[in-house]
Amino acid sequence: MIFGMSKYKLIIVFIFFFALASSIFVNIHSLQKHFLFSDESTYYMMTQSIAHDGDLQYTKKDLIRYCKKFPSGPLGLFLKKGKQGKIYFAKSAGYSIFAAPFVRLLGANGFLVFHSLLLLLLLSMGHSYYSLSNPENLSLAFIFTFVFASVAVVYFLWMTPDFFNLFLAFSVLFLWLYKHHRKDSPAVPSAQSKWEPFLLSDYSDYAACALIGIAVFSKPPNIALLGPVVLYSLLKKRFVKAGAMVLIFLAVSGLFWGGNALITGDWNYQGGERKSFYGEGGFPLAKENLTFDSTPGYEMTTKDYSKKHFYPPKVFITNIFYYFFGRYAGITWYFFPAFLALMMFFIQRKHVFNWLVLAALLGEILIWIILMPDNYAGGGGALANRYFLNIYPFFFFLPGYKRQFKEIGVSWIFASVFIGQILISPLQHSHFPATHVKKLPFKILPIEMTLINNFPTNTNPYAHRQPVGIKDTFLYFLDDNFLPRKSPVEKTKGFYTRGSKKSEMVLKTFYPIQEISFHLRNNPRYSNRITVWFAGESKSITLTKLQTGILTFTPKKVFKMNKWIHLYKLSIKAQKGSIPYLEREDAKERRYLGVYFEVETTKGEVPE
Repeated sequence: MIFGMSKYKLIIVFIFFFALASSIFVNIHSLQKHFLFSDESTYYMMTQSIAHDGDLQYTKKDLIRYCKKFPSGPLGLFLKKGKQGKIYFAKSAGYSIFAAPFVRLLGANGFLVFHSLLLLLLLSMGHSYYSLSNPENLSLAFIFTFVFASVAVVYFLWMTPDFFNLFLAFSVLFLWLYKHHRKDSPAVPSAQSKWEPFLLSDYSDYAACALIGIAVFSKPPNIALLGPVVLYSLLKKRFVKAGAMVLIFLAVSGLFWGGNALITGDWNYQGGERKSFYGEGGFPLAKENLTFDSTPGYEMTTKDYSKKHFYPPKVFITNIFYYFFGRYAGITWYFFPAFLALMMFFIQRKHVFNWLVLAALLGEILIWIILMPDNYAGGGGALANRYFLNIYPFFFFLPGYKRQFKEIGVSWIFASVFIGQILISPLQHSHFPATHVKKLPFKILPIEMTLINNFPTNTNPYAHRQPVGIKDTFLYFLDDNFLPRKSPVEKTKGFYTRGSKKSEMVLKTFYPIQEISFHLRNNPRYSNRITVWFAGESKSITLTKLQTGILTFTPKKVFKMNKWIHLYKLSIKAQKGSIPYLEREDAKERRYLGVYFEVETTKGEVPE
């Protein structure tokens, strides 16, 4: 015992001290390359506004304050027009309200200082919970694995609510379940800490419901947290307690939603006239002539959302598979402790509240998939599935109480193989979220076709929605094995693959393809075998120097988002690459050329 605490709790304190000191002294602006994007830019500016101005209104003062630190401007800024024509930030203010005191004192570093405190509390709760039924060393290893052997820890570095939401959900489940775990662990001495009486009382459940109110304001699908907490009291026939918990939840949640309505004139921070701005033509209020209406932006309102995102049942069923095993956001690869916990659940002894936790986590997964079938992972700039951080804590409390070191070992093996490179350089992968998916082992994993508009590879503007010279026909490149367009011909129609590398793509059309032809032109190499894989079939052709050829396919496999959107998997590879500049004295082409290709399609009929 040191300073009245065990050596294992002292390790948690040391981790906290390291995180805190690093957060205070790190040069955030330099690490972020003086650049923030989308949600980070919005939450940074909104928190600054609350911290320094005490409001949610977007003004020129906010823009000036932002650009002093991040000269590129708030790219992807979410704003909405509120009452009296004023402009407000169009994101939930819950996270920003709690982070604001730290940001006022420490600027951008305040976000990470706030996260350090959340990390301390989260590690302490996790360690305390499993120490009731496991050795302290195993409990510590388990909570460390939960946090650090997944991409959850990367979001510690993001100035967004994701780590905050993880903490809220974890705290709710800890406050509710600790007492039940404690009752099943009679060998543990009573009054472990000064918090023990509170944790064993009904007041901890009431506190949990208050936190649920905040979590729901931050992300509405977190309503799934309320289900097991209230339902368990109903099953125990404690109807008055259940009613009190619902009232506490409604009061706290209503305070936040009502406050938003009072300040902005609209209870829904994502409704009404809502836009995102990327600096195309400037930002609102930067100049007198730049208003909310006149500044180029993209409509992002949730009005008529269900009509715009209506898809057939096949899409939702497919998304369940993608949710666990997809290349870009599958939780098996990025949050393996969660997948392992699910497996352990089915082979261990279970209590009724374990089943309630399972029902709640499955329910919230379905909420995300149903509400956002084409964006359940958090957008193209996200790393893995950032919305899953709201659900991840369920898995910590899902299995039985007894844990084993071999679970820890398996989790770290998976983390080493799949996310080791991310954990080594988290900021690099945050800035470029598609870096790791362009190589093995991710290249062999299934592509989440439903997320085509939000692939992490879409952050490369040369890879995203590239026209091919045919109306309503676009290519999405999934790796770096292609060359950005250069010549006038390329800019209108075709592309070069990169050398002898296999270039993987998805072809998106707003019509069914009856037949498709690939017009190919070889590089300066002789006897070059060109292979094209399209919609479940492959064909090859051998071309000599600069020779042209055609390969034609009738699609065998197509993924239909609806009757309009058709997606086809496509890959092209040249056996030999060429760098003409290094091979011929008169050549000026310095690129590593593979094969040049253009696409020609015959359209089928769109069904009624």
